[in-house]
Amino acid sequence: MKIEMAYAESTLTLDIPPSLQVDTFSPTAVQNPLGVGAFLSGFLQAGGDRFLSGDPPLIVVNDGYRNTPTATILQWLDQLHSGVVDSARYLISTGAHTTPTEKHYHKIFRRLWERVRDNVSYHDAGDRSSMTSVGKDGLGGEVWVNSAVLENKKILVIGSVEPHYFAGFTGGRKAIFPGLTDIDTVARNHNLANSLKAAPLKLEGNPVAEHLDSLMAMLERDKFFGIQIVTDSRRQIAGLFFGRLGTAFRNATSIAEKIYTRQVFKRYDVIICEVLPPLDKNLYQAQKALENCQTAVKDGGTIIIVSACEEGVSSEHFFQLADRWDRRANRPKDDRQHFGSHKLSRVISIGKRVDIRLHSTLPDDVARHVFYEPLDNLQFFLYSTGKECENYHLAVVHDAANMVLKIEND
Repeated sequence: MKIEMAYAESTLTLDIPPSLQVDTFSPTAVQNPLGVGAFLSGFLQAGGDRFLSGDPPLIVVNDGYRNTPTATILQWLDQLHSGVVDSARYLISTGAHTTPTEKHYHKIFRRLWERVRDNVSYHDAGDRSSMTSVGKDGLGGEVWVNSAVLENKKILVIGSVEPHYFAGFTGGRKAIFPGLTDIDTVARNHNLANSLKAAPLKLEGNPVAEHLDSLMAMLERDKFFGIQIVTDSRRQIAGLFFGRLGTAFRNATSIAEKIYTRQVFKRYDVIICEVLPPLDKNLYQAQKALENCQTAVKDGGTIIIVSACEEGVSSEHFFQLADRWDRRANRPKDDRQHFGSHKLSRVISIGKRVDIRLHSTLPDDVARHVFYEPLDNLQFFLYSTGKECENYHLAVVHDAANMVLKIEND
């Protein structure tokens, strides 16, 4: 049996030994994707026409690390409201991600880029001069938000909704928090993910998701109008949700869960996780696949992340944080929480139960530095496993950074 996986802008073909029992999982592809007609009727029914009347809005969009069909939505808006696309201001919700590149801009806006480029800015989580304080959160820290959020009377948020490994789901409030807030607030929120109660698909009882909701409560929510999109395995639009940002987001999660979740009734000896672009660019993003699938691995089993990571681990800060990590106690040596701590602590916590392997272009010492064991020859691993073991159960998960394996009764 041969299985193909995307890898480094090419295809990796694996020959699965016959002694291995294999299940494959992929997101759903809808038969009837939604088009401009569904968009226009849904947008008008939700009051979008009234929202866009008068002064042009601030439009908040995702950065290049998401597959949100932003350009398509803007083209459809252009059909409905001639002039809005050209007159609106755009703010890219980068959170703590890197500065957008020219390639990112073209990915986000596509053929509209030359029309809108003079009206586009991006958020810099480290630049307090571009932000305004809105008070303190329940953790006692001061919360800053991009000043454009407070200066504009109406904000259109275009986002996509998929499972998220510690916030429950992407989309909705994540465009603002952490997308448009300061790095310290991002760190406080993300460090709540040291708790494994922060999990994919989980909103209630999830400390990260509940903190995000409390941050949104600090803002005037009526100024936000959401266009929340769910795409399928082929990046076709499977769901469109409009109106108040929180409501549109919650409604979208039900469709996202159906497309990106599979119920499994056994745990596997080995799970191979394919990571698709753009989340395969660095290890910081590729970790989503580990989190989404690890609960379906048997104790002592192996989970293999297949991700080229051609941009490296992510930031130098994250790499250096591992230098200051007490692996035995699973905490920073200075006993302080730093941005990125949750990533390291979760890998170590998961690694106590299962063997974590990484097939990537990263040098072996770099992968080990951030607690992943490199696996250069994936095919040999499968052959040796097939020879040494009988009745091994293998799962191959496509688009694993979005796809969640859910164990019955978990």
